[in-house]
Amino acid sequence: MNRFAHHPEQPIGLVLSGGGARGAFQAGVWHTLYTDPRGLRRQPDVISGTSAGALNGALIAAGLKPAQILDFWLDLADRPPVVANEHFFRSLGEQLLRLAVREPTRSLSLRKREALVAVDLLRKHSWYRESGRLAMLLEFLMTARFDNLSSLLAGIQTSYLFSTEPVRERIAKAIGARELRDTPVRLAINTVDIQTGKVVRIVNHKPDKAIAASGHYRYEPVLSLDMILASASIPILFNPVQVGTQTLWDGGVLVNTPLAPAVALGARRIVPVLVTMPPNHAPQPVKTMGNAIERLADSFLENAYNTDRKLLLDRNELARRHGDPNLREIELLRAIRPDEAEPFDAGSYLYFERHAMLAMYTAGQRAAERWLARGAEVDGRNLE
Repeated sequence: MNRFAHHPEQPIGLVLSGGGARGAFQAGVWHTLYTDPRGLRRQPDVISGTSAGALNGALIAAGLKPAQILDFWLDLADRPPVVANEHFFRSLGEQLLRLAVREPTRSLSLRKREALVAVDLLRKHSWYRESGRLAMLLEFLMTARFDNLSSLLAGIQTSYLFSTEPVRERIAKAIGARELRDTPVRLAINTVDIQTGKVVRIVNHKPDKAIAASGHYRYEPVLSLDMILASASIPILFNPVQVGTQTLWDGGVLVNTPLAPAVALGARRIVPVLVTMPPNHAPQPVKTMGNAIERLADSFLENAYNTDRKLLLDRNELARRHGDPNLREIELLRAIRPDEAEPFDAGSYLYFERHAMLAMYTAGQRAAERWLARGAEVDGRNLE
């Protein structure tokens, strides 16, 4: 018997984390969940997604088949839909010129202090080597001349490096419309308001009032492409998106694996799909800058999931102890996640290349197959 067979009392929620280019892994997972006889074989009742997960969630809710979702990701790889922000580079050039012009007017006292710092650096570093000279320069800029860096950043009159405007057209092409309306799937798109720093959960069905404070959710029966795009706008790298009176960007900043909206939209069984390796996988030494950046990103995303996961497990504990009908226990299944390191090396969060997309898609298929073979285990305290 398929444990994912449709049951009106057990709506299934799919929670899709953020992860940049690793979103192709989630597309592979969905292929297996949709086609394997042991899987869902249909759309989930609820989807809650952030960033790449919001993109995948919107495509699934729009009714796209797994092959069509893969085509979407491969299209991003073949024709990168980003445009460098010329205003950033123009402003950068203006600020560098301004600093160069101001340089001769620096006070004598500042110049003396900088000279003392420079002499000290000559003692600390191997100035006769190129690496030593570069180290000296970096340390000098970050100590004696940090005011220049601060002034440079303050003077750049834009907040992002690349525009994602072309992505809007790719989404429209994929779903065949410029908005999502009347989807049977209850969908949550998770973003962050730049001005307030608060999470903005945009949902296309009204959340359960008994378990979700109305102020925490923005109900929009029709989801615009801007709403979907906002969730995937990585701060600093991509432009924020204006949605009504709010300026929004990537929800992964605060809520990378959004379990709460799935519960608020009525899911009683939740399947999380993460793009990070499990914490207990064979540890790899951090030998390169790429390794360090990858581990930093993984740790950030892993901690975000663990926080949400523990809150849900605590909620289940309260439901068991008190029998409150408004706190019905939620069956949280163990996350589907990568368990092979090869496609998920340094830089894979932004590695939008066809062969990398295909490798991650295939890794997602295999991860979901192994997950189903293990029986889609229930998560719980004993697994911490």
